Amino acid sequence: MSLTTSRKIFLSYKYRDTNVQELSEYLPDEDTDYMHTPRHYVDYIIDLIGSDHIYKGEKSDDDASHLSDDSIDSRLKAKIFDSSITLVLLSPNMWEKNKLIKNQWIPQEISYSLRTKTRNGVVSKHNGILAVALPDYYGSYDYAVIKKPCGVTQWQTYSYFPIIGNNMFNRKIKNQEPCSGCFSNHHYGYNHSYIHPVKWDDFIINHNLFIDLVAGHRDNIDNFEVVKSL
Repeated sequence: MSLTTSRKIFLSYKYRDTNVQELSEYLPDEDTDYMHTPRHYVDYIIDLIGSDHIYKGEKSDDDASHLSDDSIDSRLKAKIFDSSITLVLLSPNMWEKNKLIKNQWIPQEISYSLRTKTRNGVVSKHNGILAVALPDYYGSYDYAVIKKPCGVTQWQTYSYFPIIGNNMFNRKIKNQEPCSGCFSNHHYGYNHSYIHPVKWDDFIINHNLFIDLVAGHRDNIDNFEVVKSL
């Protein structure tokens, strides 16, 4: 699929989730306690999309340690405001179950991405959102997606933040067909979810395909039952 538009992309991810497979291209350092984390996948994505798109998130050499939570919140919102696509990296420990959801960055960033925003009289509409599942430490995706005995792929939406799971398989007019193996209806095609899920291995093969896909969802948001609240 040929690229027709260069897009501004914001990445949302759990910085210090160490339960992800290592990327041999990137050596962990003191910043991540010498462990591989989603931060290294962000670096990979920046290198991957650099010539096609504009990255609007935090970079590995951005030092925000001196900033308050309010300042970081304001800075991140400014970056989301100036983007049209949000990529959220799913990882095994992205959701800290011992913390209130409203106090965690990823659901806040997704909620803000789903809104029409106004800053200084300028309006920025909702972002298209792509959820990219990262492989865990052992290279498995089972925490995020499994293959059922009938052969159908099942995304484990209950394991994601509710604002992510609630915006998957939320097309108003469902694309479904019955399964002769398990006797239930399954979604098919690429237009079943406003937040479209994809495995890392598939994303890096043809990232523009999936970026263009959610850009199309952005333009047709009324086709989906979108949940914007945490």
